[in-house]
Amino acid sequence: MRRTLTAVLVAVPIMALPAPAAQAAPGGCAALTRLPAVESAVAGADYCDVRGTLPPHERYEIRLPLRNWTGQYVQQGCSGLCGAVPELTLPLFGFRCAPAVDKRVVLAASDSGHTGTDPGDGNWGADDPAARVDFGLTSEHKLKVVVDVVTRAFYGRGPTYRYFDGCSTGGRQGLNLAERFPADFDGILAGAPAHNLAPLALSNAWLAQKNKGDILPPAKLPVLHAAVQRACGELIEDPRTCGFQPSSIQCAGVDRPDCLTRAQVAVAVAAYRGPSDARGRNLYNGGFAYGSELSWNGWFVGPDPFAARIGLAYFTNLAYPRNPPADFTLDDVTFTEATFDRLQILGDAIYNATSPDLSAFRAHGGKLIVFHGWADAQISPFSTLDWYAAVERHAGGFAASQRFSRLYLIPGGYHCLFGPEVDRPSEIGVPEFLTPLMAWVERGETPDAIDVPTITATDPPELVRYLTVDPSDALSPPPAAPGSLNANYHYIGD
Repeated sequence: MRRTLTAVLVAVPIMALPAPAAQAAPGGCAALTRLPAVESAVAGADYCDVRGTLPPHERYEIRLPLRNWTGQYVQQGCSGLCGAVPELTLPLFGFRCAPAVDKRVVLAASDSGHTGTDPGDGNWGADDPAARVDFGLTSEHKLKVVVDVVTRAFYGRGPTYRYFDGCSTGGRQGLNLAERFPADFDGILAGAPAHNLAPLALSNAWLAQKNKGDILPPAKLPVLHAAVQRACGELIEDPRTCGFQPSSIQCAGVDRPDCLTRAQVAVAVAAYRGPSDARGRNLYNGGFAYGSELSWNGWFVGPDPFAARIGLAYFTNLAYPRNPPADFTLDDVTFTEATFDRLQILGDAIYNATSPDLSAFRAHGGKLIVFHGWADAQISPFSTLDWYAAVERHAGGFAASQRFSRLYLIPGGYHCLFGPEVDRPSEIGVPEFLTPLMAWVERGETPDAIDVPTITATDPPELVRYLTVDPSDALSPPPAAPGSLNANYHYIGD
């Protein structure tokens, strides 16, 4: 089983924030508290653990190896609407990265400038423009600046190589760094990026409206998924080549457990197509790909779906300079070009990371790896695919883009390659991405094919084979299957 794709890289305007003055810390770990914005520094068995707050509200943690630092620094992104400092045990997708496993890499992360009760909490942005700017634009750059100061004070030198590693919102943060702060990092790993955040909010509202009242319940998702597999294969290499129609399993008469009602078919069609206006123009880069059905549960299917919670949080607290009335609900969202344009005002200014121009990052010598699971039901892989097509064009074609970046689309991969449910493992394992990124940056070893473990859904899961995913010029859409709901995914912003 093979699937190929590409990636890209190029340049952009740099925004600089003033770095705090470096101060010596001759007393070791504890002496780092003399530095600006450092509130505690405690030596443990392996790390000097540094914590503090960057103005106005950004809490952070830095882990400094006490022995044998490689000179490598990995900064970890957050998820959802952030609000808590991510755990720093190991970098995401660096589970087999030897220096990270051996605790010889500096690690750092922040809460992105605010405290939230959970990843779907947006109340912090209701009346705090500075918190919005930190979350959308500046928090990761500010943290990098402080890490440079702290490492120089502790080791007598700054990092030799700087890496950013994030997925979902962390993926968006990585692309924002490549576009707006291109000299900050030497290597960026961006998974399932929520880079098109304002239109993504429209997608969440679309799903909430279409499945209001849980028209399509969790019990019907395995039925739908099995039908898709019968039509398109157990592991779908490219959903655009699948021509499955939900109407093919519509109940003939009364509702039954093994079929979908007419109303349930309509929900599935809306999920595959994505939000559109009355004239059929896409307002986001398509919907969910065939094969993603099991991970719809909890996202927009089932009680208290997360897409509705995070969508409402965005619309009521983050989307506009002036918040909607207190009684605003997602039922008030209209799917029009005017809504799209209004969302893009703050979207393009603060939250989105959609520029195809990465030439400054390319000139800096940066390397970028982007990945996305084809079965992702939280952020459409078509959004990433659209963006990379634009980046490739801007870079001067496939060969030029491959000198600086890679894009991997993973068949069967759910959001950030985890899931879809706690009690049901993904059909694939999680590949190692950080090690090849480091080898590319530090030794010029270009990443090519990666092996993705393919597992069974047994308990415990059993490794049965490897799926090889190979970057290549596959951005041009393959011949679409007749009637494919995944074939036309370009959105109104093109």
